[in-house]
Amino acid sequence: MSFCFSALRSSTIFNRIILAAVDREGFTELTPALLGIFAHLAEAEPMSVSALAGALGSTRQAAHKHVGKLAVSGYIELQTRPDNRKEKVVVLTPRGEALVGVALDVIARTESKMSAYLGTAAFETFMRNQEALLHFLEDLERGEYGNDRRG
Repeated sequence: MSFCFSALRSSTIFNRIILAAVDREGFTELTPALLGIFAHLAEAEPMSVSALAGALGSTRQAAHKHVGKLAVSGYIELQTRPDNRKEKVVVLTPRGEALVGVALDVIARTESKMSAYLGTAAFETFMRNQEALLHFLEDLERGEYGNDRRG
């Protein structure tokens, strides 16, 4: 199995594990596409829908559609940016923050189980290699092939 297919399949399964867990906690009406939005909002400053679309690699139209669904469900809201009254940014509501908390707990528990399954040293090596490959692919996407950032 290729790296690409294996990574995609692993990500899909991991997302299903997270979705099942958050659904059991009452965070419903979510899909893998919607779940990806939370990862970006939890790790970044509030951002516009356009910036969120760029981070997700989707169109602005798709991002607006997803943001609308999440706003109706009470997970996020659009707020006026304090330094630019014309721009709206996407922010997590308390319900969205609670969802992120549950998801992060599921991620931590799953990674702990993965570590136990592989062994701590092997899991730590896997995580370092995963990070290195991510940086490599980001460099490759920018046309900076071969820029070794492993140090």
